Amino acid sequence: MKHSSWAGMLLAPVMAGVTLMAGATTAMAQGTSASIFTSASAHLGSVPSAMTSKQSKPSHSKPMGSSMSGSSSTTSMKSMVQASDLLFGPAASPPMGPGNGQVNLLDSRKASVMAIPLAQGANAFKSAVDGHVAYVPTLQGTTYVVNLLSRKVITTFSTPKGARIADIAKRNHLLLITGPTSVTAYALPSRKLVWTANVGGNTLAVAGRYAYVSGNALKTTQIVDLATGKVTGSIPVGMIEDSVYDAKRHTLWLADFTNGDMTIVNAKDNKVERVIQEKEGGGFSMADMSNKKAMMMAKGGFMQLAVGPQGKHVYAASFSGNIMVYDATNNTFKGDISTLPMAKLSGIAIDPSGRYAYTTVENQMETIAVSLKTDKVVATYPKVESNRWSVIKPMGMS
Repeated sequence: MKHSSWAGMLLAPVMAGVTLMAGATTAMAQGTSASIFTSASAHLGSVPSAMTSKQSKPSHSKPMGSSMSGSSSTTSMKSMVQASDLLFGPAASPPMGPGNGQVNLLDSRKASVMAIPLAQGANAFKSAVDGHVAYVPTLQGTTYVVNLLSRKVITTFSTPKGARIADIAKRNHLLLITGPTSVTAYALPSRKLVWTANVGGNTLAVAGRYAYVSGNALKTTQIVDLATGKVTGSIPVGMIEDSVYDAKRHTLWLADFTNGDMTIVNAKDNKVERVIQEKEGGGFSMADMSNKKAMMMAKGGFMQLAVGPQGKHVYAASFSGNIMVYDATNNTFKGDISTLPMAKLSGIAIDPSGRYAYTTVENQMETIAVSLKTDKVVATYPKVESNRWSVIKPMGMS
């Protein structure tokens, strides 16, 4: 990899507002400040690890041309994983400047890794998958559209510079692109610009008719109406590195990576149900966010969150080296699944069958598969890393 990844960096607070642009054609927002989000990381073996539990252990558009940095490449390894999962995620890149210029497609069972090239230096962070299509926004203001059947970039379109977080609002048929100062909505499948909300952050969670926008240097979480793009309210919870919505429980999970607070919000009334404080979920000092060496010395800190099958568990990758497991049925912390010594975990995704967790080990530039039945590392995929993984079923993809 050309660039190592960085953990979350300071975001300037922004004023909440909205500019409605219904039916407008896609346009690139000019002058947007550079995206400064967390970036993080994807040998084979059966490395033992164990869960230490405080309670009980859980069960478990223009066509692409010469701007491409190269043709797709595939690497094969061995794997003990029995699930046929495909992991998709942008290659880990620094929060500013040129990126790795590719997205990774990892077959967990075959241990086959395909690098899908973007333009040279393209810097992406979080992609969004909608059926057989993935959207990959970049710092440079270009979003790449990847066909997961052909595993190729089929087109690109302009999106705000500095915005490299993508999400899908299925109910409203929208693609949402989030940056430090804005959230922009595009109609699907036309990709026409619908609205721009003048509120930004480094994480967004879609919950029904609303989007919740948070930042790791912002004091509140903003609520955006997906139909209009208007900010309708806020929740007094900030310093959020990542957020996730549990559709089965109608709860929003907000992870503060400075103090280890996991805040659980009832999305029906936007009231805080509970705050669970675990020291290993915190540990980041905002004063050190521009210093990679200092960040890598952090003993803890939430990174990506993921909801397990049926919404029974929420998992958090932590710089403590543990996968932190929460019981979503009663809003409690269940315990840790330890991975590798001195590991700094970043991206995480859960197998839809609930048998495996896949997580990036940032400081070792690899991704590992962990059995959620035995709590052991069952596969390691070297030099494959993403700060934000999505896991999908092959659905006929070979």
